[in-house]
Amino acid sequence: MNNLNQIIILVLTLGFISCNNKKKTESKTGQTTSAVSTNLQVDHFNIWVKNPKTAKKKLTDIGFTSVPDSLSTIHKGQGTTGRYFYFLNNYLELIFVYNPIEFEKNNRENRGLDFAERANFDKNGASPFSLALKIKDYDIEKIPFKKVKYHQEWMNDSESIYSAINSKINLKEPSIFVVYPELESDRFETLTDLKNIPEEYAFVRAFYKHPNGAKKVTHITIISPDLNMETETIQAVNKIENVSIKNGADHLMVLTFDNNAQEKIFDLRPELPLIIKI
Repeated sequence: MNNLNQIIILVLTLGFISCNNKKKTESKTGQTTSAVSTNLQVDHFNIWVKNPKTAKKKLTDIGFTSVPDSLSTIHKGQGTTGRYFYFLNNYLELIFVYNPIEFEKNNRENRGLDFAERANFDKNGASPFSLALKIKDYDIEKIPFKKVKYHQEWMNDSESIYSAINSKINLKEPSIFVVYPELESDRFETLTDLKNIPEEYAFVRAFYKHPNGAKKVTHITIISPDLNMETETIQAVNKIENVSIKNGADHLMVLTFDNNAQEKIFDLRPELPLIIKI
C-alpha cells in the first residue's frame, strides 16, 4: 500500500479530527431531563454481515453512497474489515471477518471480548449490532457499565477501547463499546460544513452526499428478542439521546434520517436486518 492510501485510510478512520477538533459543529438540544444522558453519544454503529457485497448493494440500491472498498479500513490485528457509509453526524459500518487466521488469534488473546460470538450471529442467535459510543470530556470513569479493556499494537500506549462486559454475556443485547477521542468521528451540521475537510482530501466530501437525500441519523432503534431491559448496559444506552433498545420478535435495526422528512421507508430484510426511514 502506498503512503497516499495509508493517509487516506487514516483520515477516513479518524473522521478528519486534525482539521475539525478546533471547531466542533456538534448541535446541542438543550434537553435537561434526567432520562437523557449528557455524557454519552453514538459515534458510529455496526452491523455484522456474512455477505458484505450483498449487504452493501441493498444500501446503494436505495440511494446511499458508500466509501469505495479500496479505502475501507482493515482492522489490523483483529482480522476484520468493513464497508462504510458516512453521514453528517456518524457512520454505519458493515463489519465482517476478513482474515480468519488473524481473527481467531485475536479472539484467543482477548477472551473477554465478543467478536467471535457476534461474527457467528447466524448460528448462536446473537445480536449482529454494535454501538460505538463516545464520552463528552473523555474519562473512562464516566463509562456507566462494567468494562473490559481492548488494545491493539497500532494504538498508542495510553489509548484503548473499552467494551461492555455484558456484551460477552448477554448476546441478545447489541454489543456496546467506547472509543477514545483520537478515534472519534467528527460531526458536521450541514453539507456546507464539509468544506472544513482539507482540499487535498476534497474527494472524500462526496462520501457524505447521498442521492436519496439522507443527511443525519436522527434516531436509532435496535430491537432484539428476550432482552433483559434492566441490565446496566441497556439502561445506559436507553438514556442516550435518540437511541432506543427494545424487545421484539427478531433482531432488527431501524435508522431514521432527518426525522423521516421524506416519509419514505425501505425494508432491507431478509438480506440485511435493517429498516431505513428517510
